Amino acid sequence: MDDDLTPNPSELSFGEVLNALRDEENLFPARYLYRLSGLEGEELHQLSLTWGKLAFERRLRLLEDLELLAESNTVLEFSAVNRIGLSDAAAEVRVVAIRSLWLSEQADLVPQFIKLLQEDEDTAVRAQAAAALGRFIYLGELGKMAAGTLKEIETLLIGVLEGDADTLIQRRALESLGYSSRPNVAELIEEAYQGGQQDWMESALFAMGRSADDRWEPMIVESLQDSNPDLRREAAKAAGELELAELTPDLVELLEDEDSEVRLAAGWSLSQIGGQGVAEALQGAIESTEDQDEIDLFEDALDNLAFTEEMGGLNLIDFSPEDLEEFSSPNGIEDESAEESDLE
Repeated sequence: MDDDLTPNPSELSFGEVLNALRDEENLFPARYLYRLSGLEGEELHQLSLTWGKLAFERRLRLLEDLELLAESNTVLEFSAVNRIGLSDAAAEVRVVAIRSLWLSEQADLVPQFIKLLQEDEDTAVRAQAAAALGRFIYLGELGKMAAGTLKEIETLLIGVLEGDADTLIQRRALESLGYSSRPNVAELIEEAYQGGQQDWMESALFAMGRSADDRWEPMIVESLQDSNPDLRREAAKAAGELELAELTPDLVELLEDEDSEVRLAAGWSLSQIGGQGVAEALQGAIESTEDQDEIDLFEDALDNLAFTEEMGGLNLIDFSPEDLEEFSSPNGIEDESAEESDLE
């Protein structure tokens, strides 16, 4: 067993990585995953030539492992590998590739996702593509995406909602539109919620959480008290995303919900909202459970709460004009794992 999972990339030739990928009788060493970060040029070309020769399970598990690794180490960047996966013959691989590109801000992905949404034969792939386009609506709302591209995506997703696509695809389109400030989007969200179908209500609550619009508070309150745990969970998430401080007592109450996912959603939302008594409530939730996974997640929530409250204390009103001038000046501030992959 190898204890060193993060070797210096220069100490590992790319030929060794490719040989290990081709050797499907043995597990792919986890430490080799790091060597796939930031691929370009000839190395990327060699991987693309090798890709189609690998067994389906090998390709799928590789992308899944890279996804998990990227979540735990934000320095690593596997978009080049995931781009290869976008055109994989297997729908399951395409889904993971799209999902793993969620944080990418590369505008040239937009036409690829649009094509997958419009033309892919697999429903799950098309739904994932609709979900991925939400990232670019968000970027557009921040002014980081061309206005024409933003309008194209919004128009496309609204068309999906009003067309005859599979329900899953339509729901993902609605969730992506949650980021949009386009006037008629709020009407689409409310219509989905008021329709009374559970799956659509879940998607509507999800979209509400992305909307930065507190008009949804009455519907969120209603769903926090619903008998269906899935709706309570999504409502709790939406309350946190919208930072609805008025709902803090409701969320504290949900820390004792019979459903674990609801409890965890409430805990994380409380960490996003912050405020008096939240830390004590989260600590109480930790002490009341023996489930280690819950304990870990509530502890993560406590860490996030500390971050939330720290950021909340950075009020520009507290800075004098001289402070602000110094802060903005270029010279104003001194510079200051698993042992083996489970690929088979």
